[in-house]
Amino acid sequence: MIYRDFSYPSQMPYHPLLYAALFRILNTTHFLLVARIFSCLCDILVAVCIVGIYWRIFSSFPISAMLLSTSAAVLYVFNPFVDYANGFAWNNDVVILCVVLSFWLFISIDFKKKSKYWRIAVIAALLTLATCMRITVALVQLLFFAVLLTQPADSIKQKFKTILPFLIAAAVVAIWPVWTIALAPRAFFLNLFRISILNNEWVHQTGMFHSKLDIIFLFLTTPGCFVLILIAIYLCLTVAWKRRKLTISNAPNLLLAVLLAFVFFIIALTMPITWEQHLAMPVPFIVISFVFPLLYLRKLNSDTGPNKHFKLASALVIACAVAAVASYPLVLLRAPKLFDPQSWTPVQLHRISEDIAEKTKSPKLILTLAPLYALEGRCDIYPQLATSKLSRQ
Repeated sequence: MIYRDFSYPSQMPYHPLLYAALFRILNTTHFLLVARIFSCLCDILVAVCIVGIYWRIFSSFPISAMLLSTSAAVLYVFNPFVDYANGFAWNNDVVILCVVLSFWLFISIDFKKKSKYWRIAVIAALLTLATCMRITVALVQLLFFAVLLTQPADSIKQKFKTILPFLIAAAVVAIWPVWTIALAPRAFFLNLFRISILNNEWVHQTGMFHSKLDIIFLFLTTPGCFVLILIAIYLCLTVAWKRRKLTISNAPNLLLAVLLAFVFFIIALTMPITWEQHLAMPVPFIVISFVFPLLYLRKLNSDTGPNKHFKLASALVIACAVAAVASYPLVLLRAPKLFDPQSWTPVQLHRISEDIAEKTKSPKLILTLAPLYALEGRCDIYPQLATSKLSRQ
């Protein structure tokens, strides 16, 4: 059991459970390879969700949907902060996928139909799953709940019926993590908070980090992020200028998208140390938030076809997508490595692990502080060096 039998600093229970399930189902010791491939699949699905959200919002304008959804996906994939954070064996990619899926489900809810109840339940389940992988996502879950509470209802009873599936699903999904934490509350506090605090103190002493002002400046001046700021400023100014002529529909959805980006920024900047990967999390929601003002501009005088304001905004989005690719071609340059799996880091690590195992005599115990090399080769480590109950005894 996590915490009770072994240490897992800074992590919530569902993250190790997810990978443990994958390793058991696939019956493999390619632990790093499986974890990274799973993260990559999550990243692909995030891009698919962004495209799907644009297609849903622009369902009446297929050509615009095709151009803008592709540009939005490119802005996400070719963002340097996103590229830096994605594809590793950690709790970033799957958490973002859960939140993006939740947003897609939320904007597809028709609050006049009974189907809203199961959609709300799925949203709550996804967000609780994400929170129990990364504790800071609890703020995001509270945001969804708050927006759900603001939805109009005929009575207090009807509003309670609307939020009840959210509460029930969240409680059900939280049972296993709460039980796991309850078995070893002191160890959980040590893993999640105390070890992180000590690590942050050590990092501050060594100076191996960016100041918050430096990381913000880096974000704002990186071309892949600067183009996002440029699009956001242009859309804000254009919508403000034409606000009297625009039909503002889906305002709660726009507000939710903007607040999601804002909340992830707040989470990143309130961390004891803000790393580059923390500023990758707002990016998909910044990109998603563009879809609503673009729709407002497209519907302006729609009887006569796309107006000049929408054409200019669309041209800007497409141009910024091209600029993002041109400024960060590393994503494309790495593509040939897809066809050379022997050069992949997880495959190389597994090859080394098998070599170590082959040269190790029975009972195949490895003296190491990096157990992955031993475990991938189907060896074991000395219990005195394990972060387990046995070593403490």
